[in-house]
Parts: sequence; C-alpha cells; structure tokens
Amino acid sequence: MEKTGRQHPIRLLSYTTRYFWLLIIPLARSFYSLSFEFDALRVWLRGAWLDLLVLAAIICFAWIRWLSVWFSFDSEKIVLRRGIYLMTEDTVYYSNITTLSIKQSIIYRMLGASTVYIATNAGNFDAADVTITMRKSDADRLYEAAKGSRQRSLNYSISPNKLRLLLFSLLFSSTLSGVLIIIALLLETGEIFDREIEARLLLDTLTEAVNRFARYVPPAISAIIIVLAGGWALSFGSNLISFWGFVLTKCTDSLYVKSGILAKNRHILLRDRINFIDLKQSFTSKVFNVSSLHANCSGYGSTGRNELSVILPITTRKEINGALKEVFPDYPRPRIELKSNPRSYPGFFIWPLVLALIPAAGFVASYYLLPSWYQVAYPAVAITVIPAIWLAMCKTLSMFITGLGFNEGYLTLRYSRLYTFHTVVIPRDRITKIRIRQSPFQRIGGSCSVSVYTSSDAKTRHYIYGLRLDRTLAFFERNGFDLYYTEAPGK
Repeated sequence: MEKTGRQHPIRLLSYTTRYFWLLIIPLARSFYSLSFEFDALRVWLRGAWLDLLVLAAIICFAWIRWLSVWFSFDSEKIVLRRGIYLMTEDTVYYSNITTLSIKQSIIYRMLGASTVYIATNAGNFDAADVTITMRKSDADRLYEAAKGSRQRSLNYSISPNKLRLLLFSLLFSSTLSGVLIIIALLLETGEIFDREIEARLLLDTLTEAVNRFARYVPPAISAIIIVLAGGWALSFGSNLISFWGFVLTKCTDSLYVKSGILAKNRHILLRDRINFIDLKQSFTSKVFNVSSLHANCSGYGSTGRNELSVILPITTRKEINGALKEVFPDYPRPRIELKSNPRSYPGFFIWPLVLALIPAAGFVASYYLLPSWYQVAYPAVAITVIPAIWLAMCKTLSMFITGLGFNEGYLTLRYSRLYTFHTVVIPRDRITKIRIRQSPFQRIGGSCSVSVYTSSDAKTRHYIYGLRLDRTLAFFERNGFDLYYTEAPGK
C-alpha cells in the first residue's frame, strides 16, 4: 500500500537560518529577566517588537518550506514532491538505489525522527540524490519496502567481537581523528550558531582546562597534553559509539549495515555498485597488522562530515581476510608486483621533515628576537612539530610498502595519504583514468608518480609516488592498459 506524508516537524528548525537563534536567545533572556510590574510586558514589547516581527517572518517562511515538501512510497519506488505553485517531482525506484541510509542522532531518537538519504549513480556529486526527514515509523516502513525489493537470501553475517573492538579502539584511536571530529562538530554547530559564539566557547573551555591542569604541570606542557589526550579520547569514544553495535549482513545482491549505540544508523548497499574496497591502517595498526575494511559506494560514507564508509571496523587481519572472502568473493587477495624505486626514497620523508623544521626555526628566532613570546611559542611549536615528525615516520614506512599489482582483472594499489595507509582493490571497469607524471627531480632517478581515478560520487584519486618509470609503463602495457606517454608533451 502507498504511504504518503510530510516531513517530521523537526525539519522546521533546519529551514530557519542561524540568525533565528541569534534573535531568540537574547529575546528569551530579556523576557526571563522581566520584573513583576504591570507595565513590564508592554515595555518589553515596545523594545522588542521589530525582533519579534523578524522572528515571526523567519518561522513563517520555514513553515511554508516545510509545507511545500511531501513524499509517498510503495513497494517499488519513492516519490518526493517539492513546491506549491511550481512543483517538481523526483521518482526513485528501489532497483536503481545504490545506497539507502537511515540515520538517527540522539536528539532525533528522542523526538521519533529519522533522516533518510538515497543515492544513485545519477551523478549528484558530494550529496545524496534525495534527503528527507521522516517520522521513525515512516522511515522503518520505507526501509522494509526497499529490503523487500531486494533478493533476501541470507549468505553471511558478521558482528565484530566487542572486547576486541574495545581493546583496538583503546590502542589505535588517532589523536588527529579526534581533532578532526572536533572541527566537524564545530562546522555542524556553525549551521546554527554564529562563528564568534562557537570560537568563544572553545577558547574559554580550553583556557579553563589549561588553568586547572597548570596547577600540577607547566602551562606549556599542559596545553600539549590536553590537545593530544583530548583528541585521542574523543576518537576513542567516537569509535565505540559508532561501531559498538555494528552488524554486517550479506545477501545475494545487497549488503546491510547497522551500527551505533546512541545514534542509530542503517544502510542498504547494492553490491554490484561498489566501486572499490579499501583496507585502511594507521601507523600503529600497521605495525600490529590490524586494519579496517571500507567500501566506496555512491552515498555510503558521504552524508556526514565525520562519517566513514566502514564495512568492518578495526580488527585482525585474519578476520578481515575472512570477510573479504565471504563478502567480496570476486575480489582476489591483494598482491603487489611493482614497488617504489629506491632512488625516490628521499622524496617520501624530506618534505615532512621540512614542515617540522619551519616552526622549529620560527621558535628559535622568537626565542632570541621576542623572548616575551617564549611561553606562547613553546606549546605552539610542539603542537605543530609533533604531527610533522609523526608524518615523516609514516612516509618513511610507506616507502617500503608503496606499489602496484594486477590480478584477475583487479588493480591493487598500496600507498599512504597523510597518516593513513591504504590497500585499495579496484575492478578494472571502475577505473576512469590513469595518469603518469615525472617531476624534474624524478627524471634524475628515472622515477614517476601514478594517479589512478575511479568511479565515485566525488572525484577520487589514488596517488602512488616513486615508481620506476620504465617498469611502470611495462606493467600497464603487460596488463592491457593502453597508455600514451611522452617525456616532452609539447613536441
């Protein structure tokens, strides 16, 4: 039966601008501070009537936008209609859906709301083709309708060991990931609150934390410890909250992913629309041979700033190999044939070391030229130098593992991007472009860099540095890739 309805009323808030909050907060504060005198309300209205009029206009326009959107779905398709006088209609059949995601934040769970994201391969880059906020009951019906249109034969299901997940999250959570989560939260908050407000809150919080911690250790050291420990703790907590209830189920043509404790997420992925798989590792997880498995599929892992396209959270290599065999039986085991050129090794770690030396040189200069800035410069230099040194260590390790391989119609790429090590396996028909380049310094050693572009809902480039040019050209020619290369393109 067809179900028709409007979005959840919570959507009204997202249709208002952030200036709505800048008006309502001072109005509420001034109203709360009213005295109990008879004329107090009249005096307040006389001073706030313009703000109240603007507030009413914002609410009115948000309500009109909310009224102008409604949806309907049945066992085959979902239809989204927008507009009052000029109406547009989007129809998406379940058979064409690449990824269906249903998400519930903590607040949305309390209010009985869910956000639905629907992605296809229609080319709507960096965004879902359909985004709509439904009542939870409607979202559940849509989820079951989409599942009912797929082949339901259950082949495989896995849920990570919770004790192992707790231990690995404890050991391998990334400080950088925690800092990025903080930035993402600030950006999300910026949709509602003014930048000045969020910056003041962040600075006041950090100042208070440093002042309390400075009773026991010097302020400079306390600032460094708070940034590093705070980033790690946030990354650790985020991993547990996101993946504690993780369940992956494979059916004949689809993958079903459920995850989250406080925030609940559900995803349906069409298996033959997956562009490539990616085994990701940090420096420490690389050393201990554990990793997480990701899949690039339009709409999956791209509907939130801190969202990940995880198929299996961080676990042992044995469990990863078992999941690869069951979930992606057509994908061969990653194998590297062509490794980086030893003559290109300095190019891996020199520029991170240069990045570390720049703030260090600035610190030395400030020590002699501006001694009063020493207490400020010391923690700032430490916070910038430590990541640069850590990056140099990652790049040093990556020069021994970077390479290419081709097996059974699948291209394997192994490389590092900043602090993350990637092992990517791509079906040949998902490769859109391959580019080989030589810098002036690489010509001296006969090296080159390879960029592999893949089908995706955004521009995705895999960059492999420091391969021997002659062997790289022979590798692609041997495996049937028709590449044109010239050392002097202008001639």
